[in-house]
Amino acid sequence: MTLFTDAPAAGAWVACCAVLFVLQAEQVRRFLRANHGPPLTWPIVAPTGLIYLITAAWLLTLPPALPAPAVMRATGLLILAVPLTLTDLRCQWLPMRYTVLFWLGGLVSAAAPGGVVDPVTALTSSFTAFALTGAVRWLANAFQNDERIGLGDVYLMAGLCAWLPGRSACYAAAGGLVLCCLCAAVTRQPSKPFAPALFIYLCGVCLFFPQQLAGVL
Repeated sequence: MTLFTDAPAAGAWVACCAVLFVLQAEQVRRFLRANHGPPLTWPIVAPTGLIYLITAAWLLTLPPALPAPAVMRATGLLILAVPLTLTDLRCQWLPMRYTVLFWLGGLVSAAAPGGVVDPVTALTSSFTAFALTGAVRWLANAFQNDERIGLGDVYLMAGLCAWLPGRSACYAAAGGLVLCCLCAAVTRQPSKPFAPALFIYLCGVCLFFPQQLAGVL
């Protein structure tokens, strides 16, 4: 059984997800142009959109094994991660407007009916993550000429802890960090954007280990 009982409804859901992706990508394109950033390119937009749409379509097949609210939350998390992924891929930049929206989306998700994390816990965890990650950022950048950890990554981790329980958020962050390290080793470039690695990790969990989403979203 899928989230929708017939093919037209499922097709409409995928089409809606595609429209949301296009809107997010267009918003990012305008933002980069308005702030004199590099333009988005198809080699960045196309793979990101493909991974997102494949994951969104796959999530439809998971109920009743996975509750429908968890599927909706997973889809919402991914669509709010799209602008973070695109900007970080293009210029290693995580604008506050997108990181804060991602954070607020997690808090709204916690407050919605059927949420795994209650709003107070989500708020506490996210602010704790903000403080701890901020301290790590200060230590990493204190004696360096260039910035090793950006403020956007601090907001991103706070948002992740609003969406997921603390332990699951740590696993996700660790998975994204491992992917970053692997990419850096393969390309022999010391600096790799974190948001795309986190996005790929979360999509990979949805696609290959969907049972892990139960009790998390």
